[in-house]
Amino acid sequence: MEILGGTMRAERLRVALLALIATYAFFYEYLPPFKTVYLYSDIAGYHYPLQRYAFQALKEGRIPQWDSSIYCGIPFVGNVQAALLYPPSWLMYAVTWKLPRFPFKAMEASTFFHVWLAFLLCYMWLRGRTGSLASALGAAVFAYTGYMVSQFSHMGVVCSMTWMPLGLWGVDEAVGRHDWRPLWKVAAASALSFTAGYPAAWIVYCVMVVAYALTSRIHWRAAVGVCLALAASMLLLMAQLLPAMEARSRMLLEPKYGPGAYGWRLLLCYLLPNWFDFNPGHGTAFESGGMYLYLGLPALFAFAWAVRRHRLLLHLQALICLAVALLLANPFSALVRDVERFPALDDIMQPFNFYAGAAAMAALITAVALGDFFKSGSRRALPRWLAPAAAAALTAWSVRQLWIWAHGGAFAIRGGAAMETAIALALFSLGIYIVREANGRRRSLFAAILLLAAGVDYKVFGASRQFNAKPGDVDDQHPKYGIGGVDDLAYRAMWANRQYRVVSDGSAGPAPTDYRFWGLSTPEGFDPFLPEQYKQLIQHWVPFRTNRLFDTDLKNEDMLRQLGVRYVLVHDGDSHEAFLAASPNFRLVGKREIWCRVYEYLHAKPPYHWEDERNGTAQLVAWKPDWRDFIVRADRGGRFVLVEQFFPGWRAAVDGHPVGIERWGGAFQAVPVPVGEHRITFEFRPKCLRIGAVISLLAGVGLLVLVLADGRSRRMNPRV
Repeated sequence: MEILGGTMRAERLRVALLALIATYAFFYEYLPPFKTVYLYSDIAGYHYPLQRYAFQALKEGRIPQWDSSIYCGIPFVGNVQAALLYPPSWLMYAVTWKLPRFPFKAMEASTFFHVWLAFLLCYMWLRGRTGSLASALGAAVFAYTGYMVSQFSHMGVVCSMTWMPLGLWGVDEAVGRHDWRPLWKVAAASALSFTAGYPAAWIVYCVMVVAYALTSRIHWRAAVGVCLALAASMLLLMAQLLPAMEARSRMLLEPKYGPGAYGWRLLLCYLLPNWFDFNPGHGTAFESGGMYLYLGLPALFAFAWAVRRHRLLLHLQALICLAVALLLANPFSALVRDVERFPALDDIMQPFNFYAGAAAMAALITAVALGDFFKSGSRRALPRWLAPAAAAALTAWSVRQLWIWAHGGAFAIRGGAAMETAIALALFSLGIYIVREANGRRRSLFAAILLLAAGVDYKVFGASRQFNAKPGDVDDQHPKYGIGGVDDLAYRAMWANRQYRVVSDGSAGPAPTDYRFWGLSTPEGFDPFLPEQYKQLIQHWVPFRTNRLFDTDLKNEDMLRQLGVRYVLVHDGDSHEAFLAASPNFRLVGKREIWCRVYEYLHAKPPYHWEDERNGTAQLVAWKPDWRDFIVRADRGGRFVLVEQFFPGWRAAVDGHPVGIERWGGAFQAVPVPVGEHRITFEFRPKCLRIGAVISLLAGVGLLVLVLADGRSRRMNPRV
């Protein structure tokens, strides 16, 4: 009954190639030579500047430990979402190393690479339970599921979700072989899932793999083994965990866990691809219950077959785990109240992240049910006309779907969507029936048509939808030199004085996070790692308009001077442009006849100075994100101030001798300096990163030994 069969190694190579081709076909619009659309939202506006910042730092020969670009400085390596210590990030940097700047296409390619990897890992997990064709279709349910596609804007979610099948595969092998060594997969997947950059997705992984172990044949023994493997994985990720814990201890926490993702109506989205209007041109603020979760035709057929067969025990493990995932994705009020008692969970988790676990269980149900379907063949002779007619009908339907998608994607919604899904499912059901009953070359040919039809179904409803893509190319929006819409003379002035800070007024200029592209800095920002001390300081001057955003008061000279602001970007016609043009405290830099004008604050104070400005002089020697060097002269003893956030990991020295850093202004740094001329250095070197790196390295060696031991066990007991 095998369609993709042969030796296991040859089969995996064929499936890997098939998945690679399918993944490229799925996303060909995003990648060269096409590039007609790009992924947008957080991946472009938040994650891309982080990756550009890290890449540039590495090109300069330094590890990006401190991010001086926003909020007057925050930790970079402690920001989990930067994914600096995630191994596939290193692959991105290596591939693009010879380029002058890190391209956004590398992030898109990495995202789609993870989709392919998710397919392959899921296939290898499912292949231990059923046949190759059923496993391939089940893996497609996981890799191309609506939840995966809808999260392309959150790269960390996709990357973290990719490793879930690896952990589940390890549980199955450990249970099947009665051997603890395959649990290295659980530990490795845990470490990769965490460092991928989205802790909430890692928590989902941990919950699902424990639930999966508890529902296995050996129940508690498997669960204990999995919990020990997860505990061991903490050693692997210490290099990321310790800096993240230190950064999180200072950040302003905000509750995220709530009474439900979008309600139980969301289950319709699993079964119908367009019940809610996901057509291009439709607004992204969908009505309540609207989230793209479509599982595809293979899952719909498999679910129907499983219900028809009434073989509950065959799917009991997956059904229990699916119920756990859906319950946590839509928690009842008592559960919400319990979670809220634990800030570590309440401030990290979002209920809808558990739809990743639901996708994995849907893939398992699909593969097992399809395997059962193929084994139940009747071997009856088929009419000669049936296969050609079914092939023609299925191909015609696929062509129709592609035509609609290529010409605007206006698919039916509500009842129309249900009717179209029923037609597609009927044709797919006929096709899979023919695959089961046919023989030889005809069977292989129709299996290929079936796979193609399933791929088209995922493609037209999942790729390039309104919620995950926009026309164009992100790299085209950022010129190779300078800031788009800003005069070159003004840009050169800001770059020459980059120790000072820049603010964007209104909609003018870059977003705060975009200043990372040019090595400039701003006291504003947009990041979940906003330190509480900094927010309290800013609120003395202005209120925050969101939980992370505030607008600098351009009329408050105390605020401008204390934060080291020298340049203001404003566009023609903005509410503050007239004030800046008329104020004697500002002057225009560069051209007036340009969209984004730059004004210089004439009384700017550098973000380093004596606490008493009459005390002496200060000369800047070196200004790097994590290294500041000054030569100062003090007429009398006093404190020298660095307007950079006070944070664990900063060290200071006067004439090479360590000196304690004191808090200044509630959020910044100061050191005592005696009379005379001295050299003062500030360096950010967090001990937690070095301690964590040593622990992770030793744990990595232990993991490698375990992998080799597991491989040896397999060779010695090939039938186990």
